[in-house]
Amino acid sequence: MPDLPPEDLRRARVPARDQGARLDRFLVAYFEQYSRRQLSQAVRAGLVRVNGRVARPGLKLRAGDEVELPVWSRALPALAGERRARLTRAAPPGEVAVLYRDDDLLVVNKPPGLAVHGGAGQAPGQTLIDVLREEVLAGFGLVHRLDRDTSGVLALVRGEAPRKALAAAFADPDGGVTKVYDAVVAGVPEPATGEVDLPLVPPGHGAPARVDAEAGKPARTRYRTLEAFGRAARLEVEPVTGRTHQIRVHLAALGHPLLVDPLYGARRALRIPDPRPGQPALYLHRTPLHARRLTLPHPRTGAPATFEAPVPGDLKHLLEVLRVGAGRGRVRGGLPPVGGAPPPR
Repeated sequence: MPDLPPEDLRRARVPARDQGARLDRFLVAYFEQYSRRQLSQAVRAGLVRVNGRVARPGLKLRAGDEVELPVWSRALPALAGERRARLTRAAPPGEVAVLYRDDDLLVVNKPPGLAVHGGAGQAPGQTLIDVLREEVLAGFGLVHRLDRDTSGVLALVRGEAPRKALAAAFADPDGGVTKVYDAVVAGVPEPATGEVDLPLVPPGHGAPARVDAEAGKPARTRYRTLEAFGRAARLEVEPVTGRTHQIRVHLAALGHPLLVDPLYGARRALRIPDPRPGQPALYLHRTPLHARRLTLPHPRTGAPATFEAPVPGDLKHLLEVLRVGAGRGRVRGGLPPVGGAPPPR
């Protein structure tokens, strides 16, 4: 749940007559000027706590429960504006930076918020494939995927046979493909470096991916803590295998989900106050996951080729605020240089 300032919070006790009521219906009964849809969306966005814990719309209340609420007249318009912006946002072609291109291989830096291809609920003309229409018509095709909110390095290969060969290399742990991600997670992992080895069942029929020792396929993810901020950490993550949502599920299973993850974590969005005087709070609305580096065998020569995408602005801002809050950032702004080892705590 976003950490709202005291002046934006209200608290109430559940009266005895509302024993067993669903949270969403309880809110509608006491705030008739707002629709159930509005209030339910606010709950799903993490704006309501019950007894200090982020709640869900269907939570059954008990008499005496403490309900922590935002000031609706401020929170709901802001939430509606964010939702409209998210639904209508489409990255213009200039935002999809080309990192490398030759006759066989195209590597781009995918911005956050841009779906790779169409799907349910996806408006026409708002995907990476739409932006790269000329390249697709020229014969370039995807060999792997990134989630809509994940930014970073994405590769396309020209020609069906080379594309299938490189896609097979991505699926093979010994195929010569290495992927390295930056991830900002809740809490600080102990130990600081490790590997998650948990079989996964892929998502399907509206259900998320899940850990399943019997039905799951082998999945391994290595991680290393680069920076610790007390209640959050920046990790370098390397998925050894390539299961759908693997990093997100494995980090959640580790007990340190991405700082925002509506599917595998507890937050759909997060508000972080900026401790610097006069600076507005930071709002994080997407999973803080960035595909920073990709190494693959070139489709024509087979030689290893490595590509890197710079950390995008929203994650730079997030890290800056976290560093300042932990006493290591620049009070007047600016992003300190990051080394390979975690700074002293």
